[in-house]
Amino acid sequence: MRLPSNVTGAAGAFLVLFLVVAAYVPSASGAEPDAIEHPVPARIEVGPDFAEVDRLARLGINIDAVFDGWARVYVVAKERAKLYKLGFDVSLLPNDSPRKAEEARLTAETRDKRPPTQRGSVAAEYHTYTTLTQDLQQIATDHPDIVRLSSIGQTNQGRELWMVKISDNPDVQEDEPEFAYISSMHGDEVVGKEVLYNLIDYLTDNYGSLSRVTNIVDDTELWIMPSMNPDGTEIGQRGNANGKDLNRDFPDQFIDAVNTTVGRQAETAAIMNWRAGVATNMSINFHGGALVTNYPLDSNPQGTSSFSPAPPPDHAMFQSFARTYADNNPPMSVSNGHPAWDDGITNGADWYAINGGMQDWQYVWHGGFEVLVEISSTKWPGASSLPGFWDDNLESLLSCLERVHEGVRGLITDAETGLPLSASIQFDSNPFVAYTDREMGDYHRALMPDTYTLTIRADGRETLVIPNVVVNAGPATVVNAALGPAPVDLQPMNSAVLDGANGFVDVGETTDLSLTLLNLGRSATGVSGQLIPTGYDAEVSRSLASYPNIDVAGTGGSLAPHFEIQANPQIAEGRKLGFAVQWLTDQGVGMSDPFFLEIGSGTVDSVPSTDVPKNIGIFYAETAVSDLVIPIESSVTNVTDVKVTIDLTHSFIGDIEVAVQSPNGTLVQLHNHGGGSASDIVGTYGVDLTPTQSLDAFNGENSLGTWTLSILDTAIGDGGDLNGWSLQITGRPAETTTPEMKFKEISRNSVNTTLEWWPYPGITGYRVYRSSDPANVAAFVDVTGTDPNDTDTLFDDSGTDPLVFYLVTGMGPGGEGPKGHFGE
Repeated sequence: MRLPSNVTGAAGAFLVLFLVVAAYVPSASGAEPDAIEHPVPARIEVGPDFAEVDRLARLGINIDAVFDGWARVYVVAKERAKLYKLGFDVSLLPNDSPRKAEEARLTAETRDKRPPTQRGSVAAEYHTYTTLTQDLQQIATDHPDIVRLSSIGQTNQGRELWMVKISDNPDVQEDEPEFAYISSMHGDEVVGKEVLYNLIDYLTDNYGSLSRVTNIVDDTELWIMPSMNPDGTEIGQRGNANGKDLNRDFPDQFIDAVNTTVGRQAETAAIMNWRAGVATNMSINFHGGALVTNYPLDSNPQGTSSFSPAPPPDHAMFQSFARTYADNNPPMSVSNGHPAWDDGITNGADWYAINGGMQDWQYVWHGGFEVLVEISSTKWPGASSLPGFWDDNLESLLSCLERVHEGVRGLITDAETGLPLSASIQFDSNPFVAYTDREMGDYHRALMPDTYTLTIRADGRETLVIPNVVVNAGPATVVNAALGPAPVDLQPMNSAVLDGANGFVDVGETTDLSLTLLNLGRSATGVSGQLIPTGYDAEVSRSLASYPNIDVAGTGGSLAPHFEIQANPQIAEGRKLGFAVQWLTDQGVGMSDPFFLEIGSGTVDSVPSTDVPKNIGIFYAETAVSDLVIPIESSVTNVTDVKVTIDLTHSFIGDIEVAVQSPNGTLVQLHNHGGGSASDIVGTYGVDLTPTQSLDAFNGENSLGTWTLSILDTAIGDGGDLNGWSLQITGRPAETTTPEMKFKEISRNSVNTTLEWWPYPGITGYRVYRSSDPANVAAFVDVTGTDPNDTDTLFDDSGTDPLVFYLVTGMGPGGEGPKGHFGE
């Protein structure tokens, strides 16, 4: 970029940007919030090896597309000035989307609405929100037998998010696969919106007359949303009315792995809520600005623009799905704008990595196959080109729809009632499972031809494994299953110490214990429980308690009088009390997993660092380090026990990485270039700030010693200061000795002895000793090596000596535990 002779340096960069932005302020009819600065497109040279792409991502820059040697990004003024200072070759791109949006509005005001008999022809004009609403309502009115129009929510500016359902029985849930087309989640990428409107028009006008269309509508439940971001389109911008990129706003398995609508944009939340009730098996979302079909995954654990080292198990199926679209679109099938493109298709992360994309979310959380189609090289081309785009894409649209009928399908029902079940279906060891429709119980999964093992699971039902399922090319293989009830499975969910004091068990204290059980199996009636100690540090003085009936996936708390326990008066500091419940029901008996109680209420220590302030320099790869010493020895036992409060000022937090390291050497990253051009990090990780990596990495560690906070600045030109930071740790005295292991069960036959003992938190391994003389400690021989796994709680011994005694010790923070209770 060349600046005018009278404008130089960073200030000049700011000046040029502001002048250009001012030229593209949307009209008042766009109802854009005045306080929001919306990003504008820019070109950045990234070099032939694309080395700068990952650097841009680390800076939090919104990358829109990467081509041969350059990237198109969307930036606000502060970000562009930052890039300019860092030495990037940046130039603003023409941004005529606001003008095109205004042209569409003017056209709508004077348009001669086509009569229904002429709607089958493709108009060379763009819809506005108003005209799209009118036309969709007219189609729904004209075709009530196969069309249902509904709003799945509203945008930030109150526009309806229209969804069209097309099916031969639109009000009836049927055993049919479900397919979704969604377009224009980026408001300035509008060709897909018009293509999807034309698809609705084409299917409804040709149903009953074209056999191919009739078969699709009769056998498929089709959902079409032409415009996911009508606010952005009306304004003429990429983001929604809040300036947010909706394809960076979905849950992400690597950096935002909580599938919740909390904190999401209105449009994102609407899609998530709709998808929770509609089991779409395959889907496509349409974008613009390139000509390629992009398949998952869009992100990887490294956060780099490179093909994931561990591609998803369905990689071949995703490639095949993407190939179907590209191969049937003549311009796309031969397009090439980037080395990662393969005749019109590309892996998302291999092209450029993003987090928070819709297609990854659909696959990871719902098991559905979604690809992203970049439908036109120009985001908002002239309206005269729309008929050509329709011709190029029609066959791709129909061919992809037909692929939803491949793979495997079936109905999952209750063996006793015949009613549909909400179940998951796993294929081999693939962690991304398919789900049944909760109302119909049907599932549909596109698969490449091969032989698979299906594992079917449902709450309160038996798990069914079906091997050797052969899937061929063509119509789906049908595998139905009826699941019988699973055995009762009662497991501890939570407990409460009813001592009327601090709510924790103290050394030597006798107290009532209320215990809630979770039923992971079939309904349980006539429930009672016997509390069993799994270690030697507590006694159970009242071991029996009764329970109410517990339904499938339900919970039930013990009824008064509850269990009563007593902690050993000589218990070692930091020790945990372990218990299990042997339960009895009308359907049988069983033993729960162990659960553990902490001794004492713990102490809260909040320690500020005195090694502040620290300057964060302006030079590349400069690191600021600050120490904090905790003088109290305590054991961290839960993620909520550790909180990190930080007061950091920096003009561009997309530059920096922040991490905290424990005295044990465990490093947890708190911040990793997120926030883009935002300034400052002030708050508490674990309260109002979410760390990049979980603080539960510190579980089981001793807090005593020096903790270190480090801030790495990976860019030149912006600095800041670490003004202060502190640690709050809720802990108990560190465990100095390893407890004795308590046997759970010993069984023996003529050739083998099997030992099982209760586990204990923090134990890293076990040692097994054997002897025929229990009175002589020295006679016990370590036979751990005869067991291939010294970290589980089972040991098989093939010795045939008629008189053998065993002892098991644990390896923990205090070394090896005591050798006692011989031969129990």
